[in-house]
Amino acid sequence: MPNTFGATPQIDKFLDWRYGLFVHWNPSSVIGHEISWSRENDKPEQPHKPRAHTVSPRTCIPAELYDSLYRYFDASHWDARDFVAKAKAWGFRYIYLTTKHHDGFCNFDTDLTDYKVTSSSCPAGRDLTREYVDACRELDMGLGIYYSQPDWHHPDYRTENHDRYIQYLHAQIEELCTRYGKIDVWWFDGLTANEKGDNHVTGLATPAAYHEEPNPGLWDAEALLKKMRAWQPDMVINDRCVLQADFYTPEQRVGGFDPENPWESSMTIGGQWAYSFDEVVKSSDEMIGHVVDAACGGGNFVLNVGPDRHGLIPPEQERVLNQIAAWMDAYGHTIYGTRGGPYPRWRWGGATHDGNTIYVHVRRWPELQDRLTLPLGGARPQSVTLLTGEGLTYEVEGDLIHLDLGLQNDNALDNIVEMKLDKLPVLQ
Repeated sequence: MPNTFGATPQIDKFLDWRYGLFVHWNPSSVIGHEISWSRENDKPEQPHKPRAHTVSPRTCIPAELYDSLYRYFDASHWDARDFVAKAKAWGFRYIYLTTKHHDGFCNFDTDLTDYKVTSSSCPAGRDLTREYVDACRELDMGLGIYYSQPDWHHPDYRTENHDRYIQYLHAQIEELCTRYGKIDVWWFDGLTANEKGDNHVTGLATPAAYHEEPNPGLWDAEALLKKMRAWQPDMVINDRCVLQADFYTPEQRVGGFDPENPWESSMTIGGQWAYSFDEVVKSSDEMIGHVVDAACGGGNFVLNVGPDRHGLIPPEQERVLNQIAAWMDAYGHTIYGTRGGPYPRWRWGGATHDGNTIYVHVRRWPELQDRLTLPLGGARPQSVTLLTGEGLTYEVEGDLIHLDLGLQNDNALDNIVEMKLDKLPVLQ
């Protein structure tokens, strides 16, 4: 990916991880409404989008009430080491923690504001980011930091004094980059379009509500990214600081087939990013399908959870995570450490590969004669095995391989065929 700032070689390690965990957690969990977006205020990023269209009127919280929620945010049951250990058992290879979301509350011990978790007014009273990074390092978990450039709480943000806000922004990022040791991945969330004019949520042209032209000057992005490269030379950085960096980030959808450019999709396990009292979670089958589709497309997949104000993951979310973990225990080797392709993702599914071994993920087995035909691209099969059951037969015909599986043997979630070849196919 074109990059003025020198893409870190650690991008390969990042892509090997394939499956990550997002943790959206801050005082919004006290009332169970969406993080930041439920704060009723004029949002500069959406000047033509009425507040009632931003979130449901039922969930709009007056700003003065929202900004007082940190006084009830206790994190009393949060044990970072136990949480990270669970994340490893669930199959995640890296984690992001929200150190600051758009509402401006800081989950770390910043010197620059008292609107933070270590404030004497916040019952949590301790540096949750410090506990998190220490646990990740102890348990060899990939360590990601989420930090929002927008700050609807800061008095200078997007005002005539925005230059003062830029100083605040850069100083906070310096605190995180220089006080918390080595960071593996940094996740910006600037809300505006990137320099190509893409909107991250849809991956399409930016809608009217986000009407602003890409503006790196809004964050003094060029200077900021150069400083971050100096502070953390091995840190992978996403593209949400307007300028392209190491990877791009489709949100609430799985990206397309793009094995040449690093990308990562993120998605909520339920209906919102933060904790909800009445969350309806998505099924484990749906989430496993997204993990597979992302890997086949050449990208990572990050699943988001929202702890409650005490730091506990809701049991309905844990249930889904445990079910996904069981599948990853059995078939994670077809996801971790692989790359997308060589077969493009198609209606039937897609493929990952590790060296000369291809894992064909047939999500929807073709109904025509129960046969899937693939080009070999000059390669010859050494072995062909169905990992998810029995009943597979195959036939090589010239430069084609025909995979046959009777309907009675079809695994409705994912039929995984392991093909060991003498070389990787070269496809036209």
